[in-house]
Amino acid sequence: MESIDRNSITDARNHISKLFSAHTKGNELALFMARQLKIAHKENPNNWNLNLDLKGRFLRFNVGQCYCIQVCKNEVLVLCLKNKLPKQCKQSNVDFYFRGHINGSDIIDTTNFNETPQCLTKVPDSVGLVFNNITRWIPEISKSNEGFIKYAINNTHILPQMLEAHSAGAVEYLSEITGNALHNPSFADIAISKNETKLLKRLKKLSDRKLEQLATSQSSHPKKIKMSKYVYIRNPYIVEQAKRIAKGVCQDCGNAAPFFTQGTNEPFLEVHHIKPLSQGGEDTIENVIALCPNCHKKRHYG
Repeated sequence: MESIDRNSITDARNHISKLFSAHTKGNELALFMARQLKIAHKENPNNWNLNLDLKGRFLRFNVGQCYCIQVCKNEVLVLCLKNKLPKQCKQSNVDFYFRGHINGSDIIDTTNFNETPQCLTKVPDSVGLVFNNITRWIPEISKSNEGFIKYAINNTHILPQMLEAHSAGAVEYLSEITGNALHNPSFADIAISKNETKLLKRLKKLSDRKLEQLATSQSSHPKKIKMSKYVYIRNPYIVEQAKRIAKGVCQDCGNAAPFFTQGTNEPFLEVHHIKPLSQGGEDTIENVIALCPNCHKKRHYG
């Protein structure tokens, strides 16, 4: 499948590791991003996101409405405040150049710091540093980037479309490789749900055989992400497989699904974990059942 599952640490690992390895031999870039994520979360846990492009072309850390750090295969872009950059970062260097914008969108790339226009109008005194070799410069730019983060997160607001672009899998991968227990933004459960819905629509195109292969290839232990509370991430292949097995019929009462889902035109059934994930239940086809809404509520409250 072409598109990435933003909830998946496996997809994040496969793509982000390639982006990072293009720029650093160790974990320097990952550690830098992890530290800056912590700063943003402490400042405002509801106003940042980490966007893994659906084609794996970039990893972008946004604060408020502004991009802050972007890692692509060919470059790393870091937004800073001009007045907080140390002197050595304002001089021409083969490792980086400066980026600004004019007329709101036209990109100006230059090696002359003093001629660089402001990068983002929403953050006064901002400048972009575009690195082809970032490792040795991370200690030099960290404070200036921190200043940018604090201004942007307190003076701009994340856009609705940015909420669902958040990748819980990317945060989990950063936690894994840096040893930091990183939090997700407080809206991450919304992003997870929206990303799962999008993935389930794409899974309709899979054959039963391919779906079964993908479902059984996933760990039976559910993923959970760190927020102010833990949120479990269901295996979407198990969800789709359970619905196909049910064939539009509730597996408790035996009645047909009460209506068809708008958009996909499939019978509406809800997938229920017999032993809840929060109680150690496995995310396997043997531990799920497809139910009509009434029977689902009965399982929980009856």
